[in-house]
Amino acid sequence: MPMSPIRGFTGTDPIRLLAHNLDYWIPPVTLVIQEVLRDFPVVDNGAPTGPAVLEDGSLLEGAILGNPRMGGDLWRGEEEATEITRLAVEAADADGRLRGILDAVRSNRVEEDFSPYWTRAREDFERKLYSKRAKVKVTFVELPDTIPVQGPEIEILDRTVYGDFLTLLNERDREIVVLLYSGRTTLTEVAAEMGYRNPSAVSKRLNRIREQAAPVFDVE
Repeated sequence: MPMSPIRGFTGTDPIRLLAHNLDYWIPPVTLVIQEVLRDFPVVDNGAPTGPAVLEDGSLLEGAILGNPRMGGDLWRGEEEATEITRLAVEAADADGRLRGILDAVRSNRVEEDFSPYWTRAREDFERKLYSKRAKVKVTFVELPDTIPVQGPEIEILDRTVYGDFLTLLNERDREIVVLLYSGRTTLTEVAAEMGYRNPSAVSKRLNRIREQAAPVFDVE
């Protein structure tokens, strides 16, 4: 991530957590170590090689007798360690799984991923965030005996429904929310205020508003 050093991310950043997850990295690292060990020379100590024969004369299926390999360093120094790291990353991404995880995290960043330090990744995130907000149409709904309600970035309904949620609603659904807040307590009253002949249309819209509100406010 060019111009995005690690200090620009918090300790809960998903990529940082993944980088320190031993359960994820031990299998690919083990594969790399096994490949390195296969290049070590075999010690010829005269031991028989071939199929493993048990005392009763039967063969131990899947077992092959052989001489051990010489011991030695798996890697030494920064240059070799860097190469082993590269091979481990390639092994972890053999099926594209690692690349898929990284792409998913980078495409779905949240503000909590970033520290106060500036990074190119944070700049890109904020640019996309504010660009999306700039496309939100700000509307005013003014009704008798009530204060004009503007969205987004305000609170209504006793700090439960927020202006950001209103931006998810279309103009008619927002009007229903405002009417309920202004004191219309029945669907008949809301329907009359909005020009509907009966409250069934308001009831359908209200059900849709509840469905949209559930995931936003974590309502079961």
